[in-house]
Amino acid sequence: MTIDTSDDTPAVEPSAKKTPRPRNRKAQIITVAREQFGRRGYHGVNMEDIASAVGITAGALYRHFPNKQDLLAQAILNAASSITATLDDVDPEDSASNCLALFRYCLDNDFRAVLFDQEARHLAPERRAEVRTAVQSVPARIADALRSERPDLTTADADLLAWAMSSVALSPARHRTTLPRKRLESLLLELCERLRSAPIRHDEEIPAEEAYVSGFAHASRRETLLTAAISLFRRRGYQSVTMDDIGAAAGMASSSIYTYFAGKAEVLQAILVRGTESLRMGLVQALAGARSREDALALVVHSYASAVSAPDSAIGILIEESTNLPEEAQSQSRTAQREYIDEWVHLLGTDTHKTRTTVLAAIGLVNDLSRLRHLHTRPRYRDEIEELALRVLGVRTA
Repeated sequence: MTIDTSDDTPAVEPSAKKTPRPRNRKAQIITVAREQFGRRGYHGVNMEDIASAVGITAGALYRHFPNKQDLLAQAILNAASSITATLDDVDPEDSASNCLALFRYCLDNDFRAVLFDQEARHLAPERRAEVRTAVQSVPARIADALRSERPDLTTADADLLAWAMSSVALSPARHRTTLPRKRLESLLLELCERLRSAPIRHDEEIPAEEAYVSGFAHASRRETLLTAAISLFRRRGYQSVTMDDIGAAAGMASSSIYTYFAGKAEVLQAILVRGTESLRMGLVQALAGARSREDALALVVHSYASAVSAPDSAIGILIEESTNLPEEAQSQSRTAQREYIDEWVHLLGTDTHKTRTTVLAAIGLVNDLSRLRHLHTRPRYRDEIEELALRVLGVRTA
């Protein structure tokens, strides 16, 4: 609109009013970042994606966060603090209430557990330590409740059970389920109760197992490359590793790698095929030696836990990196994983949504507890992980 003047001076357009910046802009950015990192992973998201989703420019985003690593750290810290704030509202001496609140938070906020499980590895060591402390505050709440309920537990024992119960409570944040919410809540409480009441054995004079690394190298250069790639992918993630990195770790010129693999995706596919076949072979051997259904379940759990904890295990890569494959290879990987899970479901009995959810919770528990380095100091930690997984499956152990 032009403004009339009495002295015939030219009309002037008024300056456009600036839209005030929302006071919670930083919180909005973190909320979007949590969702994006949780759904697509660190390397699947760039700062421009997040800025666009928030409705701001990339330059405006960088005024709040200097880089993507800082934003990832803040997203994980925010998730941990939000969960602990939720747990503030429940009885601190009731472990079941804490597990239920954790589960409800996940569903109500579409929380993706991958944010805690995998993405922190992309942070610098000091930030990784910071977010690890924040994440540990979640099971610490459950551990405090357990010590109130079970005075027989040591601090370390309560910590073990709390991590196991947290894993079960978070399992719907890792896997799709069609169970109605009320039935899912009821099932998860039942599974958490199985863990809460788990006996903890303290066998005398059993030293903690020490990791043994063979001094022998592969004669095959292809195997040397795969072993180097497995180690790098586990520590840094597929997207952060180059073919030059793999060659250097294997002690080979990068140009020599292409004699064996056409590219990094082919390396990954070879690793995932190996992981799938090792699971299938372990399953076949377990079922062949079983004398009963319970024995079969125990042998299958042992086979899986051994595969996950092996120094050169490809299982973590199978779980975390298969989305980096071409679509056809992804489909094949998903089919193989589904068929493997089907075998567990068959051993438990009727193939229902409840049974499948229980199996996924047990497998997730093995994955989660095996990656917690501080548990490896427990003299029986491998046996304990298997025993806890069996309790989730409803198999009582001695």
